Amino acid sequence: MPSTVTDHRSNVVGLLGQLASTTNADPSLVKRLNAVIDLLEKPEDKSRPFLTVLLRTQGKRLEPLKDALLCLVGQTDQDFEVVVLAHNAEPAAASEIRAAVDGQPPEFLKKVRLIEVVGGTRAKPLNVGVQAAEGRYLSIYDDDDLLFANWVEEFHRASEAAGGRALRALVANQSVVPEQWPNGAPGFRTSSWPKVEFPVNFDQVRHLLVNGSPFMSWAFPRRLFTMYGFRFDEELLVCEDWDVILRGSLLCGVEEIGALTSIYRRWQGGESSYTSHSSEAWQHSEQRVIDRTDASILLMPVGSMANLRRLALLDDAWKRYSFLFAGNQLRQPLDAMWVAAAPVVKLGVRMFKRIRRAIKR
Repeated sequence: MPSTVTDHRSNVVGLLGQLASTTNADPSLVKRLNAVIDLLEKPEDKSRPFLTVLLRTQGKRLEPLKDALLCLVGQTDQDFEVVVLAHNAEPAAASEIRAAVDGQPPEFLKKVRLIEVVGGTRAKPLNVGVQAAEGRYLSIYDDDDLLFANWVEEFHRASEAAGGRALRALVANQSVVPEQWPNGAPGFRTSSWPKVEFPVNFDQVRHLLVNGSPFMSWAFPRRLFTMYGFRFDEELLVCEDWDVILRGSLLCGVEEIGALTSIYRRWQGGESSYTSHSSEAWQHSEQRVIDRTDASILLMPVGSMANLRRLALLDDAWKRYSFLFAGNQLRQPLDAMWVAAAPVVKLGVRMFKRIRRAIKR
């Protein structure tokens, strides 16, 4: 359940502001709190580019990388820089990455830097990119995803009133299958229409359970890394995105953008983070993120109380009435009812589908 109250300040600034405005608060404390708020809300240098795009690649999918660069060339808002991070690329792949970058239009090429990174986990090149970033906001974009032309523009527009909050746009996902193209080059084809399956509204509580926001749907404020000292956890084999999304959203808060700006490609076959790492590695990384978050003081966004109360009530109800589902006491009559009703339900579904098809004709 999303918040019904809009507060365009970061969570930490909102908390400090509440403390500073508390009746009968110590004047010396109020003075210091306001000084911290002024520091945290100090405007970023406008001479910096609005956005730094960290484009992570291993050079294993050259054609999608070219698509990724083309998406950036076509942005309606060009107030950004690009740091291409070639991570653990084989010599031949590194050469192809350089050629793909060098082949970009001259004006666009001026804003692109290529950095080769060797060793470490998926998080290492991101930390190298953070060190090199000049933008007032920072986004991560992997080489096999797609951006619409409004990606930077929507982030830029939302940032004007975001008050230092992280920015989150909408993402569609699409299935992609690797295949060999007629010229013998390794290529791919899409196998589904794009579909918005990720949550439209950001739910902080549900994100504690699972990541529902692909990386390129986010633009993080620069101060998250410069002032608060955030870095990507290089001990994580995977889930480095979920870790920073969780910690960043809890600290900064989230400014939601209702526009669809990108497509997350799900590879059916071939190598991906899901196939390159074992289920044990995923479980270990997820638990590390959970443990880190659990050991932190959490700043929940305005409006979270109703959501937390609902979850607590559901948990309380389950504990009170779970005995009904123990053994066969309730299950047997329910199973018998379903066996009797199933043929009628299935017939109804088939009739509904036929009627709908007839109407469409």
